[in-house]
Amino acid sequence: MPIQSNEVELIRIPGGINAEAIVMALRGHGIPARSHGEIVGEIYGLTLDGLGEVSIFVPQEYLEEARSILSAGEHGDLMISDDDSVEDAKSGDC
Repeated sequence: MPIQSNEVELIRIPGGINAEAIVMALRGHGIPARSHGEIVGEIYGLTLDGLGEVSIFVPQEYLEEARSILSAGEHGDLMISDDDSVEDAKSGDC
């Protein structure tokens, strides 16, 4: 799927499994997100010289919020609850 005119690349990471977890976390916070990457990397599980890299795209208007969510995840401040929704651990809702 080509990049939509209002989409921007949020992050590029090795491996589709990691990308899907990030996409689901963003969607859990109400941010429309999608991943796009090389099919060869998915088939063979390769992440060499950019092969197997996956980009995550969000609409431009969600970019700052998405960056905040990624930052919270990197610092261990996000949790996935038993009902598979993503929550902010600092909010006390967990």
